[in-house]
Amino acid sequence: MYRSIYNRLRNILCEKANIKKKEVKISTLVTSLGLDELELIELAADIEHEFDVELPDNIFEEFNSFGEIIGFIEAEMGR
Repeated sequence: MYRSIYNRLRNILCEKANIKKKEVKISTLVTSLGLDELELIELAADIEHEFDVELPDNIFEEFNSFGEIIGFIEAEMGR
């Protein structure tokens, strides 16, 4: 399931941040993508919609890296 979440989330990040897939690694910090506050809110909404999960309001402060967010999504989907 981790690989599936990784691929789907990477596609969302690439589209939102207008970056190439090879630029997104497990250790990539979401805050390093150059998104402003509104774009981060939209990114969180896109993630919630894609995975049918509810993210905490401070998701990008609580979970810094792409890998941490994948882990959170995986845990939520397993409930």
